[in-house]
Amino acid sequence: MAWYPRATKYELQPESDSQPAIRPTQFIVHSIIAPWTAKRVYEYWRDSTNLESHFGLGYEGDLGQFIGTETRADANAGANRRADGTGAVSIETASNLQGSDPWTDAQVEELIRLGVWLHQHHGIPLRICRTHTDPGMGWHSLHPQWSTSGTACPGKAADYSPDPKSPQHYWTGRSVFNDLVTRVRRIDAALTKKES
Repeated sequence: MAWYPRATKYELQPESDSQPAIRPTQFIVHSIIAPWTAKRVYEYWRDSTNLESHFGLGYEGDLGQFIGTETRADANAGANRRADGTGAVSIETASNLQGSDPWTDAQVEELIRLGVWLHQHHGIPLRICRTHTDPGMGWHSLHPQWSTSGTACPGKAADYSPDPKSPQHYWTGRSVFNDLVTRVRRIDAALTKKES
């Protein structure tokens, strides 16, 4: 069971001990469609549903982990755990009730830090998943196999643009993830160089 050192541990039981192991090959980002803290996401998973993600991320960058990253979580439909034992690590991010707001700077920075750790700890490739089974990083609505009933998750969060003067004001989901993956690569390269 792998626990991210920067996250507050809010362990879900019995799921944490009873669900099958996975070999993480993907990182999938969701929106909880609620302006919740990481602790409130944990309380929701614990008290209201039999679904869960590995992590929850509040607007202020507060990060909680609910299940070890080598244990299946149920937020990703066909990517939860495949027949070969691979699966996705998932995170729910806070948003407004419409899922129409971009991630905050604190959320983006924490997603980047977590992406670096997932790459270094599990070898998740620093690229956008090209197919629903391809190792890498992505957002919930990227591939229909990652949702049982279709989803727009994480909504406009994945369409974040730092430039409010832009005529569109939003990038495509692919652009924001390309930006995130590029920043994760830079940090990973700097850390790897420092260790040498």
